[in-house]
Amino acid sequence: MTETVCFKNIGQLIQTDVSADGQPRLKFSNHSALLVKNGRIESVVPSSGLKSSDYSKTVDLKGKTVIPGFVDCHTHLIYAGERKEEMEQRLDGSSYMDILKNGGGILNTVHATRKADAQSLFVTARTRMRRMMALGTTAFEIKSGYGLDLSTEKKMLRVGRRLKDALRIPVTLTYLGAHAVPQGSTRSQYFNFVMEHLPEFRDLADGVDIFCDRGAFKAQDLRRLFLHAKLVGFSQLRAHVEELSHQGACAEAARLGAHSCDHLEHASPNDIRAMKHAGTVAVLMPGVTFFLGEEKIPLVHSMIDAGVTLALATDCNPGSSPTYNMQTVLNLACHLYRITPEQALIAATYGSAKALIEHTEYGSLKPGQRADFLALKTSDYRDLFYYFGENFVESTYIAGRPVRTAKNPATE
Repeated sequence: MTETVCFKNIGQLIQTDVSADGQPRLKFSNHSALLVKNGRIESVVPSSGLKSSDYSKTVDLKGKTVIPGFVDCHTHLIYAGERKEEMEQRLDGSSYMDILKNGGGILNTVHATRKADAQSLFVTARTRMRRMMALGTTAFEIKSGYGLDLSTEKKMLRVGRRLKDALRIPVTLTYLGAHAVPQGSTRSQYFNFVMEHLPEFRDLADGVDIFCDRGAFKAQDLRRLFLHAKLVGFSQLRAHVEELSHQGACAEAARLGAHSCDHLEHASPNDIRAMKHAGTVAVLMPGVTFFLGEEKIPLVHSMIDAGVTLALATDCNPGSSPTYNMQTVLNLACHLYRITPEQALIAATYGSAKALIEHTEYGSLKPGQRADFLALKTSDYRDLFYYFGENFVESTYIAGRPVRTAKNPATE
């Protein structure tokens, strides 16, 4: 049955359009209405003169600003346990790599996640996702990587499928077997294990990822993984690269067709040229810089000048970025990277959707796309960037339907 919903009296409607130079720009419409047919954007029309009888349902947004829903294109939100003690160690002077070498960091979460059953992982991740949806996230990427063995990695990805079905929200699943080297194994031994069993994950994940850095994996490992992933039919390639040091993995990933290169604090001009040439999206996560107290900032303005598409993500995880809030990420991006509100909003919507190769489906509020959008508690979207520490999302809509609010996951 056809259903057309009219969202009228929108004070400021913001869409993303690609200009003649090929760069995305925000498009503003004032005093307009959004027509949503069967969960997708049909058109934008003037709000004046509308007749409620012409539509299945009419929603009065009373002058609120409407923006595309946030797309969180890099998360690790299926996990067990917390790492508050490590936060205290870092604040007392220990580095992230010091903690990892002593058996903490990722390996700490691996231990807790292996012990957790699938149902408990599902319940905690669902709570996190509901909170994130209430804060404005309308599409997710979710990685495995806290198993580092066959059974736990598969368990995490099956939980991801359950989350996608239960919440009826766009979810891209990524196999991150090459996240760290488990205790009792060498890098070479474990990486050969990942390569051997990679085909078993083809039906569980949409893409693959690898963490290349000191103490993790190398650029040559990335090359082997990506070539094998292509051979067995994975459609999306991603890489954690140049985060804590420069390893040369970003340029290698771009040359091999990576859809995104993520982190990039130590990326070089050569890496940026490689991403631009390949059309690879640069996924930036200022929450990590903030939480770890790092001083190294990616060459963001060089990326912009080169025409590389930027994306923003939470990197939601228990060790380096325990945040559920894309609004916080937007604010941090502006003030740590010195980019404009327009650049940040485009990166958190259009850019992040492009990192998931879904920019034709959502992220811009263009006709034909899913009606995933946010009604803000303000008439000016710049309040998201001017004020900090406040939730400006009044309502989240996915496929034109409101998302119910969730309790605080820390207390639920």
